[in-house]
Amino acid sequence: MKIILLNNCWRHSWYALLLPLIFLSAGLKAQTPVIKGKVVDEQNAGLPGATISIKGKKTATASDGEGNFVLSADQNDILLVNLLGYTAAEVKVGTSKQITINLISSSKDLSEVVVVGYGTQLKKDLTGSVALVDAAEIKKTSGSDVGQLLQGRTPGISVTTDGQPGASPTIRIRGLASFNNQQPLYVVDGIMLANTPRDFSPNDIESMQVLKDGTAAAIYGAAAANGVIIITTKQGKRNTPLQIGYNGYVGVDKVWQRIPVANREQYQMLNNQSQLNGGEEMAPANDPASSMYINTVNTDWQKEGLKTGHRMNHNLNFSGGAENSTYNVSMDYYKQGGTIVGQGPDYDRYTGRINTTQQKGIFKFGQSLSYTHSKENSLTFRGDVLTGGRPPLINDLLMAIPTQLVYDPNMPNGYGGTQSDREKAISLNVVAVNTMFTNYTEVDRIFGVAWAEAQLLNLNGHSLKYKVNLGYDRTVARDFSYQPVFDLGFFFKQTVSRLDDNSRVFTNGLVDNTLTYDKIFGKHSLNVVTGVSYNKNTSLYRSGHAEDVDPDYLVLGNGNNKTVDGSMVPYAFFGMFGRLNYNFDDKYLLTANFRRDGSSRFGYGYKYGNFPGVSAGWRISKESFIHLPKWVNELKLRGGWGQLGNANIGDFRYLALLNPNIVYNFSGTKVTGGTQTNVVDPNIRWETKTTSNIGVDATFFDGMFDLTAEYYNNKASNALIGEPIPASVGSIDTAPITNAASIRNTGVEINLAYHKKGGDFTYSIAGNVSTVKNTLLKLSEGETSRIVGGFISTVGKEIGRHYGRVVEGIFQNEEEIKNHAFQNAGTAPGDLKFKDISGPDGVPDGVINDLDRTDLGSSLPKVYYGLNFTAAYKGFDFTLFMSGAGGNLINGALYRTLMHTTDYINYHTDALNSWNPSNTTTEFPRLAAKDPNQNGVDSDRKNWLQKGDYLRINTVSLGYTFRHMQVNWMKDLRVYATAQNLYTFQSYKGYNPDFAQTRPFEPGFDPGSYPTPRTFLLGVQVKF
Repeated sequence: MKIILLNNCWRHSWYALLLPLIFLSAGLKAQTPVIKGKVVDEQNAGLPGATISIKGKKTATASDGEGNFVLSADQNDILLVNLLGYTAAEVKVGTSKQITINLISSSKDLSEVVVVGYGTQLKKDLTGSVALVDAAEIKKTSGSDVGQLLQGRTPGISVTTDGQPGASPTIRIRGLASFNNQQPLYVVDGIMLANTPRDFSPNDIESMQVLKDGTAAAIYGAAAANGVIIITTKQGKRNTPLQIGYNGYVGVDKVWQRIPVANREQYQMLNNQSQLNGGEEMAPANDPASSMYINTVNTDWQKEGLKTGHRMNHNLNFSGGAENSTYNVSMDYYKQGGTIVGQGPDYDRYTGRINTTQQKGIFKFGQSLSYTHSKENSLTFRGDVLTGGRPPLINDLLMAIPTQLVYDPNMPNGYGGTQSDREKAISLNVVAVNTMFTNYTEVDRIFGVAWAEAQLLNLNGHSLKYKVNLGYDRTVARDFSYQPVFDLGFFFKQTVSRLDDNSRVFTNGLVDNTLTYDKIFGKHSLNVVTGVSYNKNTSLYRSGHAEDVDPDYLVLGNGNNKTVDGSMVPYAFFGMFGRLNYNFDDKYLLTANFRRDGSSRFGYGYKYGNFPGVSAGWRISKESFIHLPKWVNELKLRGGWGQLGNANIGDFRYLALLNPNIVYNFSGTKVTGGTQTNVVDPNIRWETKTTSNIGVDATFFDGMFDLTAEYYNNKASNALIGEPIPASVGSIDTAPITNAASIRNTGVEINLAYHKKGGDFTYSIAGNVSTVKNTLLKLSEGETSRIVGGFISTVGKEIGRHYGRVVEGIFQNEEEIKNHAFQNAGTAPGDLKFKDISGPDGVPDGVINDLDRTDLGSSLPKVYYGLNFTAAYKGFDFTLFMSGAGGNLINGALYRTLMHTTDYINYHTDALNSWNPSNTTTEFPRLAAKDPNQNGVDSDRKNWLQKGDYLRINTVSLGYTFRHMQVNWMKDLRVYATAQNLYTFQSYKGYNPDFAQTRPFEPGFDPGSYPTPRTFLLGVQVKF
């Protein structure tokens, strides 16, 4: 029998016909032993359609849909295994009756099909900047949000997040490019999402691509300025019997970091020192001479308030298909319990998904339907109850004083608190608040896709297809918050209970119509896609509030002082698009995109924008006149230019509002009229992001090395920014949105991988690094810089650089104070010495004030990197994944608060090294109540700005696969253990150096993020 080479296009259809003949032939040769085997890839997944032949003989077979095969062979025979896109393998049969053959992808599988906007392309034909994310690798990480799993996986993508269960990450692709919403566009099964994909299970992902530049993403036009993440969910395979799989794990979470804070004796000593230095009296609880002195309480709030969390995930999958239909059904449950004592934070999610396809003649149909129910008990925060500008609750836990009890039977609610005449400290009992308060969000989300495709023409090499895609995405969220009557001591008392029961409903309907034309003529290949898209969104908000609610029946109708409110905001989007792909002789590649979009967020005359993109590629390695070294297998040069749009602002920001209930007095007569309440720019329009890039893709030494290197230059023009106006104007919006700013980001991205092939031991090492340089080119008209908090954004420099005073040292005596520029009337030895930089005329003037502030350094990371190592030895597999960033400084609110001088809250242990007459060589200033010298202002004093450089060991995983189980209902069983967030190398004194950055003008400010826990998982994967 001839050796049949099955390719990716038709191998699935024919192996089922070949196998019976091969099995029959094998059965007739009784003298030759029958062996069984399986062909698998680098992730130990079965590979269908591989050709297995015997060297020197005509015997051959093909692997089935799971990669299994049966063949008659002697123990001295050598098997030759071939599969398109993989390096051929030779394996001696030996005495084993069951053989596992590992194939390594060649040239990073250049024949791989990549999903791009409204279609697919071969990886080798890509000319734009498209990153492929290995779905198998990201699933080795446990997380509640798909976006979290992208961190460090591909260059050019920054992922920052809070460690709180259910928290959504902040994702930036190639830098900070807008002052508004910077989240990328998510496209799931061809449908553009209006919200994030947090409600979807990572187990359902088949592939994930990231479109990073205008040449690749221009076909999504006005929605793509922040990049596009395309997710394709799993489908069944044709001619495959029912396959059942179960993936599950259980694990524990621990906050491995501990912030060093003072114990009772240290706290009392530091606070007494601060109060006396500031001319105040000691708190009675800290005064050994007082009858109220506390020396029997020494609460470790991190020990009392932090606990071991837990997480689990269970996923059951059913898939298969017949000749003309496929199906994939999955059920998923994810649960993560937080690490703070109390009702939250924790997150539960149930997900069900059904994907099916059918084919009949020239018609193809497909459906994808998913339903998700989740409940998130978020960390308690109520600004209307915990007043006084309370920090995040995790900060309150560390600020709590050690002389305060956690539980106190003498208090009304049984929880400890402070008293104004005893401790004087406004110290919140976090355990009490997080236990007594109820605060959760329930979400129900239905996501449905239905598509139909017709082959209108398939004649003489001409192919014309029409496809209609319908999408519906509906999210219903209920926000429930209940605050009971409570007494937690000084400052924290409420005699009225409050119940808020709010709802949010988001609907997103989409219709896409596309025509796709393909033609190959000679050495020319042409692909043309054109279509129209209509998208309509509605956001509905309802709120209800009641007080004095019976705690046994928490409904709004069971309270007093009821109030209700609501609003509805529609949003519509219409686009016309087209793309042309041209390939000549598999050497010269050209892609051109164009989209024209209209949005209801802009006024008449400004609704529509045009977004073109063009890119080209040259496969140098295919040129006969260029003689590359033999070890160069693939070398492609590519470059492109494109424009994208951004409309991520609030709706109807171009319309002025009227208050119709204004009362005027005309000669003693009251008349009701109206007045405009806000100033707007009616001419606001699209932000335009222009991208250009040049890159090279290469593979060497028969696919052992893969290299991708790229330079990009992105400019956001007409960026929408709030332009400050005087309060005297009377506008409720003191910074109306207008197109005024301009931002540039440039950088280099490199991805390099090495694959060790052959033998029992195989491994791959993949590393990536990317740089980003941010430059603010323009602010609002006439504005050269903007100061927000401790940050300054200056034209010509990057956004949000740290800004404050320069410290020259610490005053050691009165003589030094006298000979220095005047700072404050209360300046004393032990206070910081600030540099006199300038006065009104630009020269030092002998007075320290706000004019003596200057640029103190960058708050944006300059470099991001990731490293992934995978290895396999027989049945064992191992993964080590690390990522990090650097080149920035962090303004950490938690540390600065714990180094206070003016309050009664607890201290960081660094305060033990504060200046005093017997400790004069320190860099930490004295403690003094009311901070008479303003030592706490924004400056470069020690640790006020801390290095944000870090390297995190994200994942360490070890697994073993038991193959060919001696159980007729079980095929494969894999067990594994994983450690996640094992350790972070950092000098930052807060929890997360990669905290979620949500303030565009203050990107280096960490208000206090929830700690990312260390996780240990035990899991199992079974195929039935």
